[in-house]
Amino acid sequence: MNATLKNITLALMLVLFASSCKKGWLDVTSGSEVRSEEQFKSESGFKDALMGVYLGMTKKSAYAQDMTWNMVDLMGQQYAALPVGSSAPYAYFQTYNYKNIVVDPIIESAWNQSYNTIANVNNALSNIDKNKVVLHPISYSIIKGELLGLRAFLHFDLMRLYGYGNVSNRSDLAGKFAIPYVNEFKKEITPQLSYAKTFELLNKDISDAIVLLKEDPIYNNPKKPATYYAEINRDGFYNKREQRMNYYAARALQARILLWEGGNENLSNAALSAEEVIKYSSAKLVNSASAALADPALYPEHLFTLNVLGFVDIINPYLDLAAANAKALYLTNARAAELYETANSEIGLVDYRYNTLLSQQTRGFAIVKLQQKLSIASRNNMPLIRLPEMYYIAAEAYVSTNPSKSIEYLNNIRNNRGIIQNIPTMANAETIKVELEKEYRKEFIMEGQLFFYYKRLGKTTFPGLGPAVTANDNIYVLPYPASEIEFGNRIQ
Repeated sequence: MNATLKNITLALMLVLFASSCKKGWLDVTSGSEVRSEEQFKSESGFKDALMGVYLGMTKKSAYAQDMTWNMVDLMGQQYAALPVGSSAPYAYFQTYNYKNIVVDPIIESAWNQSYNTIANVNNALSNIDKNKVVLHPISYSIIKGELLGLRAFLHFDLMRLYGYGNVSNRSDLAGKFAIPYVNEFKKEITPQLSYAKTFELLNKDISDAIVLLKEDPIYNNPKKPATYYAEINRDGFYNKREQRMNYYAARALQARILLWEGGNENLSNAALSAEEVIKYSSAKLVNSASAALADPALYPEHLFTLNVLGFVDIINPYLDLAAANAKALYLTNARAAELYETANSEIGLVDYRYNTLLSQQTRGFAIVKLQQKLSIASRNNMPLIRLPEMYYIAAEAYVSTNPSKSIEYLNNIRNNRGIIQNIPTMANAETIKVELEKEYRKEFIMEGQLFFYYKRLGKTTFPGLGPAVTANDNIYVLPYPASEIEFGNRIQ
């Protein structure tokens, strides 16, 4: 399908399916039901609906900005302090002033956009089994697998933002409700469930997705021949699987979920999922500064990435370090030196995350990882899951049971980033954990993952927070939108 026509179709799909209102996320009427019946009479209708979901995820209130490099990374203290004021409303996320009237619409938009997108997922899922006959069997498995994986992905990030962290170590959460897990397309309000029940739904969706996505062209164990997909991929719909919720993205998400849920068994299973991705996925670590210079977003490492139309207009204004730019996101000279350990010539100065993916300017260090330039082939891509995270998950899982393996995973990343000095093979568990945290801080600038690392572990302090501030639920938990509490009787 012509790319322009496809984008027009996707925009129309969102208009048809997503309808936000103060009393909920979707207005399900007889009219929308009729449109759905027409939409899902063909395989192309399901394909358009799926693409509409991805388009919804590329909104600024979702993963093109707030759920990744802006709001969430500000909460993780990834950048220099913003001036507090109307010219930089996101500064209030750096100071955790979530009750300020300026941030209310930002918090509500992130919530509503995610649930609107989930509603689009559920609309397609509510039709896919009853209309299975219109789909090629392979397309049925892949599309349904993607939809289930996306439903888990979106709910999980809502839980990570609006729910509690350090789950396995908090007995007080047993009596608390999690975010609503919406798995039906209906206008009635979905009741909240316990954290345990919500994790059950998350794990079921991602497990079902993984089974279905063994039909994915990207699946390597074993790899099916191209002829297997010849009939269903005549239009190229199943190309560039790394830009979709593919089999290995689903496996990586499973590792994330298990790690967040916590407990020894989940930690072991998270490692198994992560190691399958490391071993079998087509993603490879970028191992040279020259490759990073040509492709700062490190596209070969992307397990799941979004193609964001007009990304240059969204992100580049925040990367302009002109003195008058109040919303500029950058590192101070002191922060960059501390973060990348530049005092050690065998660590910081040789790390291409420092010497290539940062750019020294008068105001500080500009972050060029996601800066959009015409010369970069992989522009417009916002990574949601990258391969290094799987190494870190495996490393964390083996800290206590197999520390040498944990060190091996961390050194693998460090060596591929240009670091000469290895973590000593006899390093103890505490040293390994310190080095792991350093890696999260260095690796995920502008990707929105560091804050969730701190939250998952229940860190009471972290770099940039300030000595007088204790990290607790007031910092880690975004409040539900007021409309959810007023009309949905939500309890947080």
